[in-house]
Amino acid sequence: MKKTTINYIIDIIIGLGFLVSVITGVILLFNTSGGYQGGRNPQYYIHATWIDIHTWSSIIMSVGVAVHLILHWNWMVCMTRKLLSQKKRSAPGIQGIKRPVKS
Repeated sequence: MKKTTINYIIDIIIGLGFLVSVITGVILLFNTSGGYQGGRNPQYYIHATWIDIHTWSSIIMSVGVAVHLILHWNWMVCMTRKLLSQKKRSAPGIQGIKRPVKS
């Protein structure tokens, strides 16, 4: 399988996990389960189901992000080195800065 296809699949998994996590988070925010938490309270089981969906979608999203970071590790290291080396080259101070001449 091509690397671009793998990246696409991982990104779709992360996106779907994020979307489900956001939706269930909003549902949990506004759908508070009041009263006794168990027994004959049917709202408790509905609330617990939303919590389970929210938790598992967040875990799937987190695993997807971890895999994404692993797949792109070499790129991140190279870019970090490149950015740090650019800062070192431009760090000596204000020598290269041109100031406007007052007339």
